[in-house]
Parts: sequence; structure tokens; C-alpha cells
Amino acid sequence: MSLARPMRETAHSKFASGRAELAAALIERDDEIALVLTALVAKEHVLLVGPPGCAKSLLLDSIFKWVGGTKFALLMTKYTVPEEVVGPVSLAGLKEDRYLRITTAKLPEADFAYLDEIFKSSSAILNTLLRILNERTFDAGDGAARKVPLKLCVAASNEWPSPETGKELAAIFDRFTFRKSVRPILTQAGRKRLLWDRDHTPVLSGTITPIEIEAAHFEAMSLPWSAAAIEAMETMLRELAKEGVQPGDRRQVKAVAAARAYAWLNGAVQVEPEHLEVLAAVLWDDPVEQPATCAKVIARVANPTGMRITQHLMEVEQILAGTDTRNLADAAKAAAKLAEIERQLGTLTVSERVDKARSYVKEQLKRLKLTSLEAV
Repeated sequence: MSLARPMRETAHSKFASGRAELAAALIERDDEIALVLTALVAKEHVLLVGPPGCAKSLLLDSIFKWVGGTKFALLMTKYTVPEEVVGPVSLAGLKEDRYLRITTAKLPEADFAYLDEIFKSSSAILNTLLRILNERTFDAGDGAARKVPLKLCVAASNEWPSPETGKELAAIFDRFTFRKSVRPILTQAGRKRLLWDRDHTPVLSGTITPIEIEAAHFEAMSLPWSAAAIEAMETMLRELAKEGVQPGDRRQVKAVAAARAYAWLNGAVQVEPEHLEVLAAVLWDDPVEQPATCAKVIARVANPTGMRITQHLMEVEQILAGTDTRNLADAAKAAAKLAEIERQLGTLTVSERVDKARSYVKEQLKRLKLTSLEAV
């Protein structure tokens, strides 16, 4: 298969602009945006878990409008029946002694799918979903496994599977290569935007075609791994095993493709160690303790600079939350701490992420000083 270089460049520019426009509108959802776009490039599926009102649906609706194609969305409950997902049985077929489902406007004919509260589905539906999500095939009833056009399925849930239901849900859980907790807005700046900005709906300036998505996938899967990235990956897997986190063979293979897709999304020409940070959403199975362990190991091995940035920003939020701006002495101490954090960020290797973090700290320092002066 050959895809012209201009088509690939067009695809990347569209992904970059779409990502930026989504991030500009959705508050503190940069990680989720990157994860869903990475999944789209990799042709894998995403599971987002978090409380209601965290903009999961808004993010997905915006992306689905951007990509075009046919979409299927459904809120799952324990009363949802297979007919709502894969279509009703054909009455005309039954008259001819044939059992066939009419899949028009249902999941087997969708390019993109959003399944809300997926873990509330019945066993019958979950078993039907397994093959559609993994093999991308569906048997309408005549014994023929037909290819489905599904490019991306994003599922959502308000909570992770409980230990009691974990075994029953293990198979469907494994079909989602990317899995992430979605947290409410954490920062003061983000909360101000949430409360006082009138509209948070993303407005995307264009659309992206299936051919351009295919071009993105083709080029991403062709990216080579640097020697440093290979060494980091192998080190990560050894360190995770020591911590009791041992992803299966299939998940490890999918992790290689996931890293390639994430590197491509970030404009890289090869996979480097810092691109492996996306695997914090891939290389674990038990949602109770393993995600935190996995994130720490990957940050330590693959992206220690990113880990330091995250730690510094968390410290900034703690300082801001614990500061009484009406107390000048308290505000002065907080300002000194923020200035020191900004200085420490300046010692890190220059990158867009470091620059963004420094700008954020400077902005918070300026706001802190202005608020203190107004309180005098």
C-alpha cells in the first residue's frame, strides 16, 4: 500500500489542529484528547472511567463530528437487549426459515461507536461485542463472519468493574487497549474557566476524511523505534513484572503500536522513550492498584522529565489551595515557593511541555500577587 507524502502531511496537520482546538475548549482534558486521537490513529479502542459531568460525552461528540462517517451511540443498562445493539431479527427471513438480523443503523454498520455504561450490559451483549471489537467481524445469523467498518469504539463508565464482576467482565475489559480514569477539574484556573466561560463546546475548523485517517495509521505504524526507546520498553516490562504487573503477550504487542501512534501524533519521526508515557493507559489489567504502579514505573523509566513536571505542577496546586491571599505574609511565602518552582522548571531540558508548565506557573504567580494587592 502506498500513500503519497502530501496526504500524510495533510493528515498530520489536521490531527494537530483538531487536537489544539479540542484542548482550547475542553478544560484539563489534554490527556484524554491525546488518548482518543492516539487510539484513532492506532485503530484501537478506548475506555474512559469517571463520574458524570467530566465532559466525556462532549469530547467524544466533538471528535465524532470531526471524523464524519456513520456513528452508533447507546446508553447501556441491564435491560438493554441485543436488538438495540446489533439489530432486530428479520421477520421476512424467518418466513423463509432463515435467521438473520437487520443491522441497518446499528453497531455492525457503524464507523465509530460510543457505548456509555458498558459494564451494565448483559452477558449476551458483551459476548456479541467481543468479536466486533477485536476481530472487527459480525455474524448476522447465517454463519458468515462479515467485516464491520468499525474504526474506533469509545466506551465510558462511571466506575471500574468491581472485584465481584471482574472475572465476568475480563474479556470485554481486555478489548480496550487504552483505559483511563477521567478526573474532575483540579486546578483553580480550570475551575474559573468552568464557572465563568459561557461555552465549552469545541468548534473544529474542519473535518478529516477516512482516507486521511488511513494515511495517519499507515505512517504511524511505519515509524521505527530508537534504540533508547527499545531499551526503555524492555526495562519497563521488567520493572513492572517486579511490581506484579504482567500484561499479556497480546497487550504488549498492542503497546508497541500504541507508542508508534502516540509518537506520530506528536510529530516524531521515530519512537523515543518519552513517547512510552502513553503506555500508562495500556500496560495493566487490574484497575484497583496497577494503574498507579504502572504510571510511576513508566514515568521513572521512560520520561523522568515529564514526571518532574507533573510533580512540580501538583505542588503548585497544593500551594495555591493552601494560601490565604488576604494574609500578606502567607501570600508572600506562597509567591516565593512558586518562583522557586518556576526556577526549577527552568533547569529542565527545554521542550514545549516545559515551556507550557513554566508559563502556567508564571501566570499563577502573577495572579497571586494581583489578588494579594487587591486584598490590601
